Amino acid sequence: MDKYIGIKYKLKSSDNFEEYLKFIEVGLLSRKLVTSLYPVCVLTKNEDGSYSLTMITAIRKVITTFQLGEEFIEDRPDGVKVKSVMHVEGDSLVQVQTEQNGRKSTHIRKFTDNQLTVTTTAEGWNGTCIRIYELVK
Repeated sequence: MDKYIGIKYKLKSSDNFEEYLKFIEVGLLSRKLVTSLYPVCVLTKNEDGSYSLTMITAIRKVITTFQLGEEFIEDRPDGVKVKSVMHVEGDSLVQVQTEQNGRKSTHIRKFTDNQLTVTTTAEGWNGTCIRIYELVK
């Protein structure tokens, strides 16, 4: 995973993202705003060995800091607190988010030298959300 540290990727395409946001009960105005944004994503490693995943948009920067394999409380961009855990599988950063109601979402971020593909699924949802980010040169 460390070979992808500091590389910036910008959202190029998104399939089923609004449908996923509906499923996790994000409000209409928040959904419309977030689906209109094209964030830049960058993974960094901190001095203490933790990682930070930063999403930068024209209106805000969201930073999620975590230790691999350790559960942490995450403030989703819509303001909902969830429990998350991240681990690495090859060139993928796998995140499992658990809401207070027990619903789980899984986000698999597959890194390559020129692309980041984020595949999201959720328990109880029949869809799959795929967001593709391109290398920022």
